Amino acid sequence: MKRSLVVLFLGLFVMPFTLSAQMESSGGSSLTDQQLEGRRMFRQRCAVCHLPPVPGAKVYGPSLFKELVIGNDDAIRDFIMNGSKGKMPGFKYGLEKTEIDDIIAYLKTVDKPRPAKPDGSGAPGPIVND
Repeated sequence: MKRSLVVLFLGLFVMPFTLSAQMESSGGSSLTDQQLEGRRMFRQRCAVCHLPPVPGAKVYGPSLFKELVIGNDDAIRDFIMNGSKGKMPGFKYGLEKTEIDDIIAYLKTVDKPRPAKPDGSGAPGPIVND
């Protein structure tokens, strides 16, 4: 019982700060209103699969960043709407077109995640700018 309470406490109070720190790589206050709304929607709908709950944890979906999204708006929009059988649910009944556009606008601001250090410690290495 105590272990469950500790896990609940960490999930409710520590995880939001971890997610917030990870998501601030996009420049924080320099985001437009559309990008801010997209960040909010991403945190609500996408972060559970596309961000690790704690640094070094396994994620279910791939990391999403601007190099994957820029120039692929229509493909990303279609993927969000229709999903992929056995991989990702579609959100065409759960998200409005403008909300999907907001998420795409936000993802265009997200830097590529840092890879784990080669020593296997799981700690992030330097940001890779391709």
